[in-house]
Amino acid sequence: MSNSELIMVHSILAFSSILIGTLGKLVRPEKPNGMMGYRTKRSMKSQEAWDFSNEYAGNLMMWTSIVTITLQIFAYFVLDAMISIYVVLGAVTLSMFVVMGLTEYQLAQRFDREGKPKSISQIKDRF
Repeated sequence: MSNSELIMVHSILAFSSILIGTLGKLVRPEKPNGMMGYRTKRSMKSQEAWDFSNEYAGNLMMWTSIVTITLQIFAYFVLDAMISIYVVLGAVTLSMFVVMGLTEYQLAQRFDREGKPKSISQIKDRF
């Protein structure tokens, strides 16, 4: 792979990561819908769960995109061309699983099965 091809692939990956993080942080759908936002069964149970999950996941996506781009810069200069691409693709994939896992965990901690917010005493008792 030529150096210009490597730079192009890394640029596309960086742009994708930034786009995902920025959209997750800035675009907040007002109501649960099937088109955009953090859409899982748990997040769509109520307006409160929807608002919380989109805010929480959006913040996590922004942070994971920053971490991914930092790793990408490091990988570009230190690792072999194809290995650096594989490392970055793995990091992007892992970051999406982390965002989903942490968001679902927080939803389970803060909302009951119907999507209603738990009381403070219910949340504290779990820790």
